[in-house]
Amino acid sequence: MELYVPPDAPATEPESALVDGLAALSRVLVGFTARTLAGLDTELTLSQYRTMVLLAARGPLRTVDLAAALAVHPSTATRTCDRLVRRGLVARRQGTTDRRVAWLALTGAGRDLVGEVVRGRTERIRDLVRAADTVRATTETDLIGALVAAAGEPTEDTWWRTWADSAHREAGPDPVPCRPSAIVMQLDHHSSPAG
Repeated sequence: MELYVPPDAPATEPESALVDGLAALSRVLVGFTARTLAGLDTELTLSQYRTMVLLAARGPLRTVDLAAALAVHPSTATRTCDRLVRRGLVARRQGTTDRRVAWLALTGAGRDLVGEVVRGRTERIRDLVRAADTVRATTETDLIGALVAAAGEPTEDTWWRTWADSAHREAGPDPVPCRPSAIVMQLDHHSSPAG
């Protein structure tokens, strides 16, 4: 099987550097959301959480509109919402003019859960900004790079090289454990219990 390696872009290209920085920062932010969800012991997947975020932001949606916003097939959105309905986080109601149309909305418990996750993630981001060396950042790319470095996340180039090498590595009898940077451990230590 041939591995995909992203095309190399000139290092001097500002757009490429910005895209690479945002890609690395996105891994950090997704990690913050996942850790916040895990800290709440919600057993909620990221795709289920994303569904709830859309319902919180856009109000009641028809299943077909929710599927379009998630860029998934309507049956996928239906299955996701079925699970959320069973857990009491989303409510489904039939349309008044067309009984074939189902409308989806967050319940009070769903709304509260989304708010709790957003607050926890925001606190993690606040801690990251405080820990980052943003004073010397003169461009957007420098600022993003400072945040990525403070989170202990590898740059996009390093990540892709590690990814490409991962297919050739085998776990030995005693693999060396990954050690997060002191900053990441500090961020987790100072995060609120809900975050």
